[in-house]
Amino acid sequence: MLCLFKIPSIIAGVQPEEFYEDMQFWRSAVNNYWSLLTPLIFSDHPKRPGDEDPMPPYNMIRNVMDMNANYGGLNAALLEEKKSVWVMNVVPARATNALPLILDRGFVGVMHDWCEPFPTYPRTYDMLHANGLISHLASESCNMLELFLEMDRILRPEGWIILSDTMWAIELARKLATQLRWEARLIDLQNGSDQRLLVCQKQFVKIELDPSDK
Repeated sequence: MLCLFKIPSIIAGVQPEEFYEDMQFWRSAVNNYWSLLTPLIFSDHPKRPGDEDPMPPYNMIRNVMDMNANYGGLNAALLEEKKSVWVMNVVPARATNALPLILDRGFVGVMHDWCEPFPTYPRTYDMLHANGLISHLASESCNMLELFLEMDRILRPEGWIILSDTMWAIELARKLATQLRWEARLIDLQNGSDQRLLVCQKQFVKIELDPSDK
C-alpha cells in the first residue's frame, strides 16, 4: 500500500509539520489546477450545433512530469483525487534531496540537473509542472532559454505547462513561452502573495505545403 500521507520515519531532516503543510497545499493546488484546465481543455474540444456540451476527452492528460517535486505532494494529491495520471517526480540536483522520501511513498522519481537535457524521448509528456523551479535555476546561472527548449522537446504538441513562481520569474517564463510560440495565460492567485501562475499550451504546428512543390 502506498504511503501517501504518512511521513516515513526513516527520512531524516523532514519535520512532520512541514510535510503535512505541503500535503494540504497540494490538495488545494490540484483542485485549482483542474478547475483552470477543464474549461481550457473544453474550449479546444469542439461540438456540433445543437449537441450537448461534450466532456473533455478521457485521459487528455495521461502523464505528468513534476520538475521540482519536493516531497511528491503533487503526485499524492493527484492520486487522492483519483486522477488517472502517471507522474515522474524529478528532484533538481542542487535542491534538498527528498528523493528517498518520494521513493518511500511508492512513487517514481529521479534526480536531475536541469541545466542539462533530460534523458527521455521527444514528445513524451502530456503535462509539465514546476513550482519554484525558475527562480531556483536562475540563481544557479542556468540558461533559461535552453531549459525551455528542453521542455518544448519533451512535451507533446498541445500538451500543457503549469509554472508557479514569483512574479519576476513568471514574467521571464512568459517571455520565453512567447518565443517558443506557446499559448500563455498569466493568472494572479489573488492571495496577497508574490506568487503567480503561468498556464501554457504547446501548439500543434502544421506545415502548409506549397501546391507547386507537389
